[in-house]
Amino acid sequence: MKRFAPTAGWTGLFFAFTALFFYIVVPAKVNLNLTLLLIAIINLAVFAWVEKSAIREAFKGRAAVYGLNTTVMVIVFLGILVFINMLSFRHKNRLDLTEGKLYSLAAQTEKIVSNLPRDVKMTAFFQSEAPTKNEFDLLAQGYLAQSDKLSLEFVDPDKSPAITKRYGVTTYGTVVLESGGQETKIASPTEENLTNGLLKVITDEKKSIYFLEGHGEAGIEDNSKEGYSTVKKALEKDNYKVEKLLLLQSGKVPDGASLVVINSPRKPLLPEEIKGIESYLNQGGSVFLLLDPDVDSGFKPFLDSWGIEIKNDVVIDPLSKLFGGDFAAPIIQKYTFHDITKDFGLATIFPLVRSITPKSTPGIETVELLKTGENSWAEMDITDEKVKFDEGKDLQGPVSIGVIATKKLAGEKPEPEESEEKGSAKPEKATLVVFGDSDFANNNYFNFTGNGDFFLNVTSWLAQEENLIAIRAKERKSSPVQLTSSQGSMIFMLGVVVFPVIVILTGVKVWWRRRSL
Repeated sequence: MKRFAPTAGWTGLFFAFTALFFYIVVPAKVNLNLTLLLIAIINLAVFAWVEKSAIREAFKGRAAVYGLNTTVMVIVFLGILVFINMLSFRHKNRLDLTEGKLYSLAAQTEKIVSNLPRDVKMTAFFQSEAPTKNEFDLLAQGYLAQSDKLSLEFVDPDKSPAITKRYGVTTYGTVVLESGGQETKIASPTEENLTNGLLKVITDEKKSIYFLEGHGEAGIEDNSKEGYSTVKKALEKDNYKVEKLLLLQSGKVPDGASLVVINSPRKPLLPEEIKGIESYLNQGGSVFLLLDPDVDSGFKPFLDSWGIEIKNDVVIDPLSKLFGGDFAAPIIQKYTFHDITKDFGLATIFPLVRSITPKSTPGIETVELLKTGENSWAEMDITDEKVKFDEGKDLQGPVSIGVIATKKLAGEKPEPEESEEKGSAKPEKATLVVFGDSDFANNNYFNFTGNGDFFLNVTSWLAQEENLIAIRAKERKSSPVQLTSSQGSMIFMLGVVVFPVIVILTGVKVWWRRRSL
């Protein structure tokens, strides 16, 4: 029996490691793992019983004492690791050290998730061993850390076909969001898509944004560089209903419109159309007006009544040339403090922009939202080929190119009881935002640094959706290291030749010294 003890010991160790291996690789094979573990325990128990005297003597030696001390230190070290892991599990703070903060949620996402009005359930349909499941779980934990109203449940479509069929899921990696009576499916669960999905399920009614047409405006269906199709897609992602408005036919802005966007008409509006817009504003509406230079849209008298002055000029900024731009395309990096710009720090470019300045008007409150740099000016002579600042004629910078005008509406504020009976109180103010350029938001410039985000922030504020005023979810960008030929050769020599040779020579030296002792 004694001669079979070593065989039993080695067999026990072999099956123990085999059981550990299969537990890590195929944890679902429970019966197989338990069988291998039982064989290992039986063999090790036989070895310990036969060699109990030798084992007892071994534990009395000096090596055993040192080994026991080492074991205790290892156990203490593992205990510290377990304690740290428990702390990290209970406290969901995460540290993102990547250059582009790829594993941090965008400011827009944090705003929306931290202000959820009701509970939202996420059901993720992933295979148990799919790599994409871990990727999504990492993203989802960032959402869960922002709010207790958000919950997550994983479902394996192969193991739970009934649940999968009930939700109507047909592809792996689909995430279903549920809140109240709303439900939406997300086939590609990126941060942008998840955030847009949250907006859909927590909003019972979509707000409508109308774009004026019929006067040469850039169309929301136009995919050319000058078109506004990118704007439409971005607004629809933010859960808005985007529609066209032809005042020549309707004669008025539709009831329930949250915002009207007028992006630089090339032909003047008829007086009846402008009256329709003014009537909409006087009912508490919001209008976003974008007017390009050297274009008469017929809005000058209307804007004068709203405390806003427009001139036929072009803003020039010499510093824009230093950033690879154009003199007539000012780059804005500093903004007036406002709810629209509170969390906004991206640069915006306005190609060919005119000045928009406020003037004192009774009953109208104005704010200069955008200003160009101190070295800029508003050039009055736009036909002159040689551009220079003319003292006393041109307007010295900083030049205002964006103004917010607010008018308090007449009428008594309804009593709280009356408001509840009628459903909602009548709006107390009308808001008009005027920019001196419409090209900054077209398909060609929408994705330039902060242009698109800034346009969406303005529309969100005007539509009274302040939760959407933030920077949108970022995309993963490639950041390759560019090396010259000499730098590449140096790194190759150091890593492949120099350092390995130093290690080898050091080893040879130590070996030679010990050999001579």
